[in-house]
Amino acid sequence: MTESHRPLKGAVVGIGRMGKRHAQTMADLDGYDLVAICDQQEDVLKDAKAIFPDARAHTDLEEMLAAEQPKVVTIATAGWSHARLTIMAAKAELRGICTEKPMATCMAEGRNMVAACREHGVKLIVNHQRRMGVPLVAMRRLIEEGAIGDLYLIRGSCPGDILGDGTHMINSIRWFAGDDEVDWAFGQVYRDRSDPSEPRSVTTKPSGGYRYGYPVETGAVGTFQFRSGIRAEVFVGGVRLSGRSYQDYEILGTKGRLWRQGDMADPPVLIQDERGGGWRPAPLYAETQAVQPHDTGPMVESYKAFLRTIWEGAAHPLSGDSVLKGLEVAMAIYESARTHRRIEFPLQQGRFPLEIMIEDGLV
Repeated sequence: MTESHRPLKGAVVGIGRMGKRHAQTMADLDGYDLVAICDQQEDVLKDAKAIFPDARAHTDLEEMLAAEQPKVVTIATAGWSHARLTIMAAKAELRGICTEKPMATCMAEGRNMVAACREHGVKLIVNHQRRMGVPLVAMRRLIEEGAIGDLYLIRGSCPGDILGDGTHMINSIRWFAGDDEVDWAFGQVYRDRSDPSEPRSVTTKPSGGYRYGYPVETGAVGTFQFRSGIRAEVFVGGVRLSGRSYQDYEILGTKGRLWRQGDMADPPVLIQDERGGGWRPAPLYAETQAVQPHDTGPMVESYKAFLRTIWEGAAHPLSGDSVLKGLEVAMAIYESARTHRRIEFPLQQGRFPLEIMIEDGLV
């Protein structure tokens, strides 16, 4: 590594389950030097400090930024706080920020994050890491090679909610479609009445009608169309496809189909094409890093690409600008459910439509 490419001082804010994975990735890669971890919960911070003893511990982001002067900061806190903390960090003369998903809880927040990072010369990426892993890399290459003909429908299904889990699915679908622009979206959601005595959850487990600090629906369905004519369908939570696993993707073409049966599928990808004979394992390509979808492989690839973005200006597949377009699809599905109409892009609604529906007593 040259003098001009010395390891970048890194810090992770929010050092829970995903924060530890980000910290470990930084600690393992030569291009980063993990110097600090930050969390408001003392017990979480103590646990992480035992894993990363060389990283200095902090409970306040502003204090950590001033004391450590990191060049790369990862925001792995609850989703409701991503925009505020990203914008705060962008003002600290950083080189890059990696934010966990979801990027933000509404379009106004997401646009402000992108604008703040652009204003301060900070590279922004969002951790929709699946497209950096073996199965999705292989699926995209098979599509480009014409293995299943011309795409006409991409279908995704998963538990959870659109913002917390469906944004992963939408990002993957955009990857399969070559990150084409979206023309319109249509959707519907339902939300079970919550017990008013339940606390509003700021963790992964829903409580009080909230999760990660923002309101969630019980089930949602959405469809959207790319300018190329490719149609996409997503089924989330209470309306997910029966028997399908987390992040299940099926891609239909004029000559066949690809199927990823969730994160832990073995084999990871199936193909059915003109050869006949039903489903068979799809080739994954030897030159692609052979890792399981759920270990740190895709995240490692994302952080390696982030170094190239920071040092060389190379485009990153998970850039803030790109991920914002996926957030727009998610918000358009909610807005369609709120207004009972098809939403043409660009989306005009800046607020979180589900929040408006709750305020208006619609869900």
